Amino acid sequence: MMSLKQLVFRLSKSIVFIKMIGFLFSHAGFFVPGERLAENDHWYAIRHPKPSYPVHILILPRTAVSDWMALPVTNPEIYSTFVALSQQLIRKEGLEAKGYRLIVNGGEYQSIPQLHVHLVYGDPFHQE
Repeated sequence: MMSLKQLVFRLSKSIVFIKMIGFLFSHAGFFVPGERLAENDHWYAIRHPKPSYPVHILILPRTAVSDWMALPVTNPEIYSTFVALSQQLIRKEGLEAKGYRLIVNGGEYQSIPQLHVHLVYGDPFHQE
């Protein structure tokens, strides 16, 4: 018998679900919950609506990209604008001296089929 987690993971990999999520993030990013912190031509950043860390920011591409492996390697501007935005956020949040992590989840560790990078600081909150 398939567990609920396995079922949700399989459904999240269906082409219809991936297309719907991709459309949402590329055409209706204003529906994504969370305080908008910064943006540029390729990326935008919001406070995580359900944070797991004292500082928990999501950095999302403006286009539909299912995961890290689907990010196009032929467009260097995507990467340079990501670096610029992430550095801007690190400075703005005062994390340069404190420390920070950039986390990219993939496969079964990725909760939605849209690339998103977590910028976090501190120890994770205790999850019960």
